[in-house]
Amino acid sequence: MKTSVVGAVCALAALAAPAAAQVPLTPRSLGMGGAYVAAARGQEAMLLNPANIALPNNPHWSFGIPTLSAGFSLLGLSYGDFWDLTDYGGLDDGEREALLDKIPDSGTELRADVQAPLVALTIRRFGAALTYHTIGYHTLDRDIVDLLLNDYQIGRRYTIENTGGFRASYFDVAAGYAHRFGPLAVGVTGHYYAGGGMTRAAVVDVDTILPPATPDARVTYAGLQSEGGSGFGLDLGVAMQPRPELTLSASVSNVVNTFEWDTDGLQLKDVTLDRNDYETGDLEAVLTRFDESEREYDAAAASDTVRALAADLGRDTDLPSVLRAGVAWQALSKTLVSASYQGNLNESRVGGLWERSLSVGWQQELLPLVSIRAGIASNLDDGSLLSGGLTLGPLNLGLARISDGEVDGRGRKGWVATAGLSARSGSVMP
Repeated sequence: MKTSVVGAVCALAALAAPAAAQVPLTPRSLGMGGAYVAAARGQEAMLLNPANIALPNNPHWSFGIPTLSAGFSLLGLSYGDFWDLTDYGGLDDGEREALLDKIPDSGTELRADVQAPLVALTIRRFGAALTYHTIGYHTLDRDIVDLLLNDYQIGRRYTIENTGGFRASYFDVAAGYAHRFGPLAVGVTGHYYAGGGMTRAAVVDVDTILPPATPDARVTYAGLQSEGGSGFGLDLGVAMQPRPELTLSASVSNVVNTFEWDTDGLQLKDVTLDRNDYETGDLEAVLTRFDESEREYDAAAASDTVRALAADLGRDTDLPSVLRAGVAWQALSKTLVSASYQGNLNESRVGGLWERSLSVGWQQELLPLVSIRAGIASNLDDGSLLSGGLTLGPLNLGLARISDGEVDGRGRKGWVATAGLSARSGSVMP
């Protein structure tokens, strides 16, 4: 089989969804393992708990411009294995068998989560932010990978149950305000959400052709896409400093949420791979066939599996409601220690890899414009995250290694990285 067919299937998977790690919104937050709810100030507080901007010693103004946070994880395979899979023709039989052996019986999975605060700012007790989010996943059944890599084997039954993906993207326009009542700060953020679209894709059919005809396995891959959607959301937060060096902070995002995806007017794409593609397949040709197949979805003309795919498109796609709570202690004038808990309050495909997490972090200022960070987080099960971060003037960087347990003896590993620019006033609010 030619390498391009494997690449084509991987590319089709990517079209359906890249998809999710646990991705904090800012480099400082990632550098401290996500333990940043009580430590956030200025425009970063707008993204985590608006009440924090009413605490003493917040800057008179602050802003951050394009920040990109991206996380990726793979089940069973390493990133090197993934690229071997897309360039399979250069491997010998032993290397191919070793690669296939790394995939759990239930299949492999690629997850990605990208969050991009394009701009965030605060002026005194007011704040605003524009953020882009995309999240999803894609799985490949082990039998499908075997078919693609080793061609059709007569008498073999190929499963399709665990091959498919999901992706959702949306923009978030937010505005917030905070006020202090004695020692207690209270904040509120309103959101307008604009849906960028959802995609649900899967292998919907495997048609086995037996002798006396030429043996073959025709695999049909289909994707359904919706565009648009809109709605509003409301976040509430509280914070206080019982002592100048100690901050307590808690918030709930999307306490109220009216966002709904637009699932009318679905678009359908599909492509069928057969022996010709396995033996002489052309990546560009397969992708061209897939793209050129786009048409309006007609439920009456669709197969049962495609109708089931359409019905599944909007399942568990409410935007997540998230509880955050944390404590931060300014141990010394230039040393900060913090801890945070985060938990989803509803089931959602758009809610990230972990439903809950507990994290601790440390930050040390080395020079007026240079700081370093480290952190650790757990999903309170078998998932863990180790992170570090660095600030050099306006540049903020964060990097984390994520591990999320095992499936059939194979582990899920991944990376989260983030970078952005920010600045704030030298004067502070009382």
